[in-house]
Amino acid sequence: MLTIVSRKRRVFTVGELGEEIRRARRELKLSQIDLAERANVARGAVQKIEEGRGTVNLTTVLKLLRTLSLDLTVNSREGGGSSLFEEVRGV
Repeated sequence: MLTIVSRKRRVFTVGELGEEIRRARRELKLSQIDLAERANVARGAVQKIEEGRGTVNLTTVLKLLRTLSLDLTVNSREGGGSSLFEEVRGV
């Protein structure tokens, strides 16, 4: 599970990630072109991520989040089941 810390919202899909990026960009009154230039990424990448389509490059996403002053955290799922990491390690 990923969490956008600055907003305290959980993100489970690429589409939800794109929605958060779009929301933050609009709050800052930036166009997609403005954001792309500030983050040093292609405008098409911003558009694709905001629409939740295509393959998302993690480096590009991290540049956008940094530019928008958003933090990304990765949290372990809580619950009784074993994690994939534990299954692979044989724990």
